Amino acid sequence: MTDPHASPPPATEVDVLVAGLGPGGCMAALTAHRLGLRVLGTEARGRHGNRGRLVVVRPKAQALLSAVGLTDITRGRRTTTLRHVEERLRQTLCAAADSVEAQRPSLHWHTRVVALTPGADHVLATLQADDGTQHAVRARHVVDATGGKLEALGRTPRRRTGARHIVVTAEYATPPWYDGIVGARDPDTGDAYFLIPMRGRTGITAYLDSPPGEGDSEAVLTQRFEAIAERLGLRDLRQEVQAVDVVQRLLPVPSTDRVVPIGDAAGTVDLWIGAGMSTAIEDGADAAEAIARAQRAGDVATEMRLTREASARAVARHQRRIWLGRVVVAARPLIIRLWPTLPLDQVTRHALRSPRWLWQGIRVVFGRRPPAPAEGRD
Repeated sequence: MTDPHASPPPATEVDVLVAGLGPGGCMAALTAHRLGLRVLGTEARGRHGNRGRLVVVRPKAQALLSAVGLTDITRGRRTTTLRHVEERLRQTLCAAADSVEAQRPSLHWHTRVVALTPGADHVLATLQADDGTQHAVRARHVVDATGGKLEALGRTPRRRTGARHIVVTAEYATPPWYDGIVGARDPDTGDAYFLIPMRGRTGITAYLDSPPGEGDSEAVLTQRFEAIAERLGLRDLRQEVQAVDVVQRLLPVPSTDRVVPIGDAAGTVDLWIGAGMSTAIEDGADAAEAIARAQRAGDVATEMRLTREASARAVARHQRRIWLGRVVVAARPLIIRLWPTLPLDQVTRHALRSPRWLWQGIRVVFGRRPPAPAEGRD
């Protein structure tokens, strides 16, 4: 029997607590570990990624991935899946955690932050595992890579920068029967439906994109999405059906304490751009490097200044990229008109098509990266 009068176990003391081990959080943890900091990482989901969404790997993010040993993670292309990058980063982080290094990272899967109290010289956090067990962590800094989940604990909420915009998506193991990307638009609802083949043509990612603004509920759109999948014979879910409001959000002001928000916790990037992951990776590396400099500054004033500057850079980085998302949303009516018109409740496999020139354009923009210049050349 547990003694109710017994003292609680002492808090685990670390230099950095990374809350959320998506690509941005993994990059923050790996960078902080490389710089000699004591790192504890926590992730509410399991160890394996489950998000098949296509993402663009920007050049700076590609360079940062190479720096942690993931050279050419996209295998020569500009795009890959979020799951692939997440899996590779987690494997690298787990390898560091399983090493014999004295300062190896400590990783806690199926564990979330349920309390957070920033102080003058540390942040006290309470972690809770799925089985209900809790333990305290005393960290000099926290990297918030939870995608905004710490807002429920009193962190500054992000503000919407546009209209509601629901996208329903899922990934299936059904092999594609088509070339390129195919789709259709419904002239009555304004919904657009797309099928994108996954690498190796081993599966399909499906999207139902509803017009921005107040429209059908997420439940109605999910039901419509599942009915289309059934009609098309899409089977064996690899990623569960998700209805997401992809409206962009941004922190109104940077953090001024020892908690540094990165990735979606600082601001979201439009789903169709696919650059949110790259932005999070850049945020994570920059935050960890700034925290390492701050903790070695020698005085609290300099430490807090460097921490605030890291948060300000993350917010500014997302603010700069939000304009591109606004352009995509504004151009949606023109882009959607390029696709064949068809009531989605009547769609069949052979009715889904892609304008040939559009697919060629997509391959140019999102296909193979230009070859790196030979050594010694400009």
